[in-house]
Amino acid sequence: MSVWRNNFDEAHYPSDAWELLSPRLSPVRRERMQQVASQRTRHLRLVLQDVFDPHNVGACLRSAEAFGVLCCDQVNLYQKFGKISTVSRGADQWLEVRRFTDLDLYIQGLRAKGFKIAAAYPPGGTTMPLQALPLDAPLAVVFGNEREGLHKAWQDQVDYRFTIPMYGMVESFNISVSAALSLHTLTERCRVELPAEKYLLDAAAQKRLLDQWICRHSHNPDDELTRLRDQSSG
Repeated sequence: MSVWRNNFDEAHYPSDAWELLSPRLSPVRRERMQQVASQRTRHLRLVLQDVFDPHNVGACLRSAEAFGVLCCDQVNLYQKFGKISTVSRGADQWLEVRRFTDLDLYIQGLRAKGFKIAAAYPPGGTTMPLQALPLDAPLAVVFGNEREGLHKAWQDQVDYRFTIPMYGMVESFNISVSAALSLHTLTERCRVELPAEKYLLDAAAQKRLLDQWICRHSHNPDDELTRLRDQSSG
């Protein structure tokens, strides 16, 4: 069973959180958060399966955040979840990071949201280049364990097998480099090839995200919100 009961559902935060708590931010900080929220997407999501090195996990999350990918899933089939490394530089605080242990349940959740699954594989076989991945449907981009690669349980579930073109003697990139290159290529393509209303969050979703962020970055949002509501009603 998934360790997250609500699977892919958005977290719910008070709908007045941003209006009440954000005035304490500087105008520059407030504008920056709004701008970043306007560039977030759920059309792409990063999936890490049994990535064991905390530094790799942290670096992958940092890349996802930098390229505007909001949703990052850790799927661990045979090891415990570890702490996120400081390499992420707090990127996870601006992301929706979820953890799963049941692959079948996880894939059911992806399919229910309309996602296709693309997984990174070594060159050869029936793989396609990264630049050829279809982007018309929401896409979950999966990277496997550093040593073992993708677990065989994914085999019948992957819609697209892709490779990152390489022209040197080495045969593969580090997983964090692979994730960064893939997300950069795909997010740039989406911004060019897809209409903004399909790729980016709509206004309501942006507002929910801002409510989430301002609560996460408040010491005690419940008490603060109660006090501010009392002040406004009094």
